[in-house]
Amino acid sequence: MKRPTAWIFLCSLLACGGAETGDIAPAGESATTVADEETDAMEPQPGAGAARADIVDAEGRGLGAVILNESGGEVALAGALIGLSPGEHGFHIHETGTCDPPGFESAGNHLAPAGNPHGFHAEGGPHPGDLGNLVAAADSIATVEFETTLVSLHGGDASLLDDDGSALVVHADPDDYMSQPAGNSGARIACGVIEE
Repeated sequence: MKRPTAWIFLCSLLACGGAETGDIAPAGESATTVADEETDAMEPQPGAGAARADIVDAEGRGLGAVILNESGGEVALAGALIGLSPGEHGFHIHETGTCDPPGFESAGNHLAPAGNPHGFHAEGGPHPGDLGNLVAAADSIATVEFETTLVSLHGGDASLLDDDGSALVVHADPDDYMSQPAGNSGARIACGVIEE
């Protein structure tokens, strides 16, 4: 039985062993080693229609990773982040593949090559950089599970892996899906460059 991608990332973050009955670390191996091996098997390979963003906070601490897979004209994002304050957080694709702390302004604006307004509820929106809010539970863990047909990894007007790249950005507050330019989602608190 395959485990969900987000669980594998969470497992690697928390250094847990297996979740299924009988799934134990072999003698001489730590649970962390087994989790790392499973995560390694999930990592995207160049040219395989996949990319990865390692998300860090303003102090440079790793919060987790998001894998992006493209198939059939859709890009799916999956992963898990830990260390976010409980509640909703705006989550967007930004136009430049740099994440300079502490404010991550280097990531630029939302990815919006055609100039569409921000937000699922805005007239003329959304633009390609719009994703749904992340929801962090009381234990600070947020599962990333989104699909979008508005971007591609390579090619088209909204390519995530073009010459200047792109980044995933987590905001302090929820996105209201309407206010310009970023849904009134507050400060940029975490960022990850999307890379093959």
